[in-house]
Amino acid sequence: MTIHGLHHLVLLVDDLPDGEAYYRELFDMEVLFREGVRGDKPGTLPKDMDWDEAREAGITPTMSFLGRDDFTLAVAAETAAFADGRVDHVALAVDDDSFEAISERAEAAGLEVEHTAPHHRLFTDKYGLEWELNAKPRPPGRAFETFDV
Repeated sequence: MTIHGLHHLVLLVDDLPDGEAYYRELFDMEVLFREGVRGDKPGTLPKDMDWDEAREAGITPTMSFLGRDDFTLAVAAETAAFADGRVDHVALAVDDDSFEAISERAEAAGLEVEHTAPHHRLFTDKYGLEWELNAKPRPPGRAFETFDV
């Protein structure tokens, strides 16, 4: 079984555009991509769209993926959907064999494993920490289609 490393870390902020700007400046990171929700559909913002333009297009900001070197930091809007605290979940970059092996071990431990996409699974450990298994390349591999705006 191989765990290649941290896929990404998600930090919760109460003001997403401000949080994005703060962490970009603090760690000298670039925006890899942004995500939002229009109606009830999640999606990726077009590369050249900023948060003000997204809001004008009826898109609610939900997450921004920032990158530098081999590190990816996701900054997410703090909403009722997220648990209390600053860390939302830990995402591991794994190969296909480890993806299946860890999923099976989690299920054997009595944990419910959510199959959210062919390359993506979630489970919450007994201490309440959510783990994501991701067999897809590190961001900028996007989870959603880009909005047509």
